[in-house]
Order: sequence, then structure tokens, then C-alpha cells
Amino acid sequence: MALGNNMSMGQARGKAKPVLVKRTKEVNDARNYNSIAGSAQAASDTCRDAPATSITYYHNGAATTPAVNDIMYTTKRAFSPNTFTAGHYRIFDGVAMYFNIQVDSAGVITSRDLCR
Repeated sequence: MALGNNMSMGQARGKAKPVLVKRTKEVNDARNYNSIAGSAQAASDTCRDAPATSITYYHNGAATTPAVNDIMYTTKRAFSPNTFTAGHYRIFDGVAMYFNIQVDSAGVITSRDLCR
């Protein structure tokens, strides 16, 4: 009577558990993140009206618009480490103001200026 190879199935299930725990933690940590409309721009074009702010980003700040030292994310999950494309972004506050923000590769906002 052959017993089969059930040991390999148990190992596969055990390896996936830490990944599921990490994903659940990322979603729970990002529960209170705010969303903001924005678009990636060249530094010289950030405050011009031509491109629309059609991409949704998320940030961990308490205010509706992100401030310096807040962290930006591309999805509503608290990835660690956060891999964000460094550069300038034009964001819209949802009412009437546009901002030029500069973000580093970890998603940390290093500067924020009001577009005039």
C-alpha cells in the first residue's frame, strides 16, 4: 500500500502563510490612507494646465492633500519597502487647487508647492 507524498503538500501550504499575513497587514495598515488625483510630470511642466490629473495615488498623511514627509503609494496598501517612481507630480486637492510635489524613490514627499 503506497502512502503517497503528502509531505510536499504540507510544506507548500506552510510557505504561503507568511505572504498572506504580510498582505493582510499591508491592507490593514493602509485602511486610513487618503486618495489624491495626480499625474507624473516633467519638472518644468508640473504646473501647466495641459495634462489632466487622472491617476489615483494614496498617502499616509492626516490631511486631504499630502504634506512634506508624507509617503505616497500607487495602491492602497502599505508596501514595505515602497517602490515609488521618483520625480515630480501634479496633484489636485479635489476642490480648486493644484500642487507640484516632488517624491523620492521611497515615496517620501520632499517638497510641495502650490501651482499659481
